[in-house]
Amino acid sequence: MKFKLPPVLIAVFVLALASLACQALAADAPADSAPPVATIADTSEDSSTDSPRSPVDADALAMPEPVQSQGAGMACFGLRAGGLTCLDENGWQTFTTANSGLPTDYLSAGGLCPDGRIVIAHYEGLSLFDGVNWENIPETSNYSSADAVACAADGSLWVAHFQGVSRYANGEWTTYASALLATGESANELVYDVAVSSDGRVWAVTSRSVAVFENDEWDVFQQGQGFTESVFFNELTLDSLERPWAGLSSGAAVYDGNWKMVNKPGYSSPSSMVFDAAGNLWIGTISGGVSMYNGNAWVDFNRKLESLPSDNIQDLAADSLGRVWVATTYGLVIIDGDNSQTYRMENSAVGDNEIEFVVVVKDGPALPATTVQQPGSMTGKLEKDDGTPLSGMRVEICVESLGSQFSGETPCSDQPFFLSTETDASGVFAFENIPVGYYVLVAETGDGWAQLTTEFGIGSERTPILAGESYDIGTLTLEE
Repeated sequence: MKFKLPPVLIAVFVLALASLACQALAADAPADSAPPVATIADTSEDSSTDSPRSPVDADALAMPEPVQSQGAGMACFGLRAGGLTCLDENGWQTFTTANSGLPTDYLSAGGLCPDGRIVIAHYEGLSLFDGVNWENIPETSNYSSADAVACAADGSLWVAHFQGVSRYANGEWTTYASALLATGESANELVYDVAVSSDGRVWAVTSRSVAVFENDEWDVFQQGQGFTESVFFNELTLDSLERPWAGLSSGAAVYDGNWKMVNKPGYSSPSSMVFDAAGNLWIGTISGGVSMYNGNAWVDFNRKLESLPSDNIQDLAADSLGRVWVATTYGLVIIDGDNSQTYRMENSAVGDNEIEFVVVVKDGPALPATTVQQPGSMTGKLEKDDGTPLSGMRVEICVESLGSQFSGETPCSDQPFFLSTETDASGVFAFENIPVGYYVLVAETGDGWAQLTTEFGIGSERTPILAGESYDIGTLTLEE
């Protein structure tokens, strides 16, 4: 079987893949348990050069009240394309279309409902899950893909998506267009997040506004309405006092009658936000790891400090025991004070190392022991379009998807984990002792690098390596 690898002279090459079926299977192995290493940063306004100065800085801001233990619960993790893995007192279990009522294995967002069920957004609509039973809500034509989903105490479900927010209630969908969430120069169609307070107020963030739905009307906060300058938002969460916190590129803004800024120097765009049981704010970022704000200072967790396996944070959740669950593109991390535990396919039965979202019910589950999985191997061949072997070319595999550019010496060298080898005189390459997981592949082309992509040429193709498996990826043909 042949794969085409069209070269790109700059950065990562794009390679178009022929077809090898990728199967997502789980495994059991040990987790990293090194304690989180942290740094503390000043929160004064002068320490951040790009912080909007509009709302008042949070000098006397009261942090939320601690949350008490709520009893044993479960934790569920949406996988990139492998369904839902859940962990409870019975251990790990992965739910897919093949073994459950889940209508699709491609999940986009998850949330926790007041009744303890989790709600899952996907391309087939919504699903509610209580650990045993599934309730599926058909899709609507009002949106195509969900960015966030939330539950209200009255049973209604809310979805944030491109061009608006949609509500499902009493068997019907209602969509509120993004034009209601921001106006004038702040108007935009990028609606990133939604959250519902216990009294029924619905909060949403667009890229340039925060809006609240109450008494069937939307009130908008934006430049000139609560903010004196233009502010760019990405995320939203509510604390135990029901106050909204909106994440932005310089930290967070909290509404306490007026908007107040909590500035973070040297910050990366937020990807998720949550409050832990002690009332501390945690913000996950797109490329800068996680930062925790305790009311006085910021504490950082990232790869450089060896407290996270990846700086690409997909989602955060907190349980009522005080633990914070961090979904990354290279594993699931549970931070518990000065201790942490990392689960990946190589050391557990989680269904994928790339976790899209995490939802934890009550105290969450007890953390299971890890089990070392037997590593696998991979072999393949690299040749030109005319069949001539490409010898002496570097081939790499790594764990996170690649774009059109890379910052390290090679496409994979700055990743959390990678392996490198060279083709022999026949163009053959081989990798041994590969930890269980999914891997992307890049190859040197002589004047650049090429990446193995999906059959549609969009995004990195991921090759599964299972415990003890020897995987032959076939012949990869460089397309001239």
